[in-house]
Amino acid sequence: MFIEREALERLTYQKYGDSPTIKSYTKWKLFEENSPLKLPTEAKGGEVPIKGHIVLSGSDVEFSLPGGVELSEGTLGLSQPEESRILGFHFYALRKAYRLRITRDLVEPLVIVSHLSANAFISHHISIEAENVKVPIIIYDMAEEGTKSLVVELKAKNAELEVLTVGRHSSLSHYLLRASLGGGTRVKAFTVISAGEMSHHREDYSLEGAKSELILRGMPIAIGSSVDYLTNVLQYGERSKSETRVHGFSYENGWTVHRGVAKVFESARNSSSGVVPQITIMDEGSLGVSVPMLEVDTGEIESAFHSSAVRQFDEDALFYLRSRGLDSDEAMSLFVHGIGEALSSHLERLRGKARGNVGEIIKGLL
Repeated sequence: MFIEREALERLTYQKYGDSPTIKSYTKWKLFEENSPLKLPTEAKGGEVPIKGHIVLSGSDVEFSLPGGVELSEGTLGLSQPEESRILGFHFYALRKAYRLRITRDLVEPLVIVSHLSANAFISHHISIEAENVKVPIIIYDMAEEGTKSLVVELKAKNAELEVLTVGRHSSLSHYLLRASLGGGTRVKAFTVISAGEMSHHREDYSLEGAKSELILRGMPIAIGSSVDYLTNVLQYGERSKSETRVHGFSYENGWTVHRGVAKVFESARNSSSGVVPQITIMDEGSLGVSVPMLEVDTGEIESAFHSSAVRQFDEDALFYLRSRGLDSDEAMSLFVHGIGEALSSHLERLRGKARGNVGEIIKGLL
């Protein structure tokens, strides 16, 4: 799975030229200047503000796994270093990958923390297998300094999963969640991202089994920072269902981009699919980009829809809230928190955790 330097240097960040749908908005030059070819690939662990069952901080690792979770080494092979230069960097710097197999229902969430607070390029890699189980999972992706790459591979069959991903970034971060959903699997996912200097966050879901389902909600927030958030949903299984809704925010020269793909293949007969992104620009000088793409290869489709919106923050709403005694930041915080509550309403076991993290992120930014 690892890659030699000669092979790495031949890779590009993407294999195809730019177009309105696949254009990259990530500032790859920053990753090039802070790559594992120029920075150390080992670092001491820092002070991690969150407790977890798996804590990866710098090059240090700590495990305190609950019953029903088995640990081994290796990956599921859902991601390969030859795919792109950033994944090449990831595998070039990676020292060890960890594989978790969940064998029974978990009452409390399985908490995974990936953390970096040193001037280095550090890769963390976690693979998760879940079959015939009900499991809530929380992933904290934290980049305080340097460049951090986290790849999470998920393979599920006949499972019910809730996945909360919380990105808290100050520096450069690369994140990839790649999931393979077998028959009968249902996933409810919510992602909230506090962008750093440059945050490249990508989630790929492959609905391969019959009646597999995905409800994905995303909330990227860039305040004086940049986030390129990608969601890709590929449906192969009959009667599979997916719905992606994203609401992002840009403020104080922030840069928030969402690119969302939903594709229904010919084999996915009688399926439904939708992708609905929206970006709210909170002030002048900030950037919002929303690029959805829906492709359907079968005529036997239950439903298919997509839409897109980039809009300015409602000044009338701001005036109303300020007339009730709130200052501008308090009014914006209330507005953003309300969107977060709406986006996380599909969660059951992790709803409180999701809303708590949205509140903490907003409080820390505004």
